[in-house]
Amino acid sequence: MEKKTSCLLCVLTALLLAVLYLWAALRPGVWLRDAFLYRQADGSFSGKDAYAAYTMQVAQMENGAEVDFTMDGETRHYRLESKAEGMSDPGVKIEQDGVVIFTGTALGSPGDAILWREDDGGLADEVNVIVNGEYQRSDLWPSCNWLYNVAVGGRRETRGSVAFLLPIGALVVLLVLDVRFPLLFWNLRHGLEVYGGEPTDWYYAMQRVSRIASIIGVFVLAAMSFAVH
Repeated sequence: MEKKTSCLLCVLTALLLAVLYLWAALRPGVWLRDAFLYRQADGSFSGKDAYAAYTMQVAQMENGAEVDFTMDGETRHYRLESKAEGMSDPGVKIEQDGVVIFTGTALGSPGDAILWREDDGGLADEVNVIVNGEYQRSDLWPSCNWLYNVAVGGRRETRGSVAFLLPIGALVVLLVLDVRFPLLFWNLRHGLEVYGGEPTDWYYAMQRVSRIASIIGVFVLAAMSFAVH
């Protein structure tokens, strides 16, 4: 009875964790470098990383979008125009607090496009150089390319990787079998070699270590899945 109870608790715990994992992994949002901005009930986005906390509000327009982006309490207003007046399709113009910071074209489908400057044909955004392993504060603001793909193109992503459910599920199944049938793996390894034998205290000790390692492995894999993007 005790084994069945322990097995049932393992299964229920695994199901609860799976539901919580899927809820967190499949919530829509968008990646900004290593920060994931979750979409909130009011349509805004918010998230944080080791450098700052971010919030973003997007308002769609007929030919683009307006974005209020806040980083640690400081807000910048962006206006993005797709098919901007006086520019050939797909011409793009981006203003930051009323100042034009980009005019050019978008190559590719909205949501996964690359912006090219009109004046010299270069990329919209310069490559950020990480100094001493850290971003400079000026590099933490969203790039023109990112803003266009998220606000105009409607890019949406999920934080977790469902592919990690396979190894996580395998560890959970092995753990449940080990709890429900403590001698299963011993019999699989030695059942055809030993008659009437029993595992030693060392085996039982290593079995407990293996169970703890499996539990830790489940959480490690889950954490890894949230960092992959």
